[in-house]
Amino acid sequence: MSQVTIYLEEDTLAAAKTAAARAQMSVSKWFAQFAEAEKQKPAQSWDQFFAEIDSMDTTNPDTTDGWDALLKDRYSGLGTDVPMQSF
Repeated sequence: MSQVTIYLEEDTLAAAKTAAARAQMSVSKWFAQFAEAEKQKPAQSWDQFFAEIDSMDTTNPDTTDGWDALLKDRYSGLGTDVPMQSF
């Protein structure tokens, strides 16, 4: 059996440990179930992939779902892009 090293933030690791304990399995086995599930999925087309990504986009600023929630504070304070210049 192969070994994998992953790097997680402390709160993410704590959540994984809690979920594994709730499922009564080791953290390693808990992560392995996700890899196994991915292996069982049929190969999806690029259209399906992008449709899934697009479905995560939310247009309502009051929601905390999808990409909006992931990126909400990540790029705040960076300012505005400068206009592109043609060469």
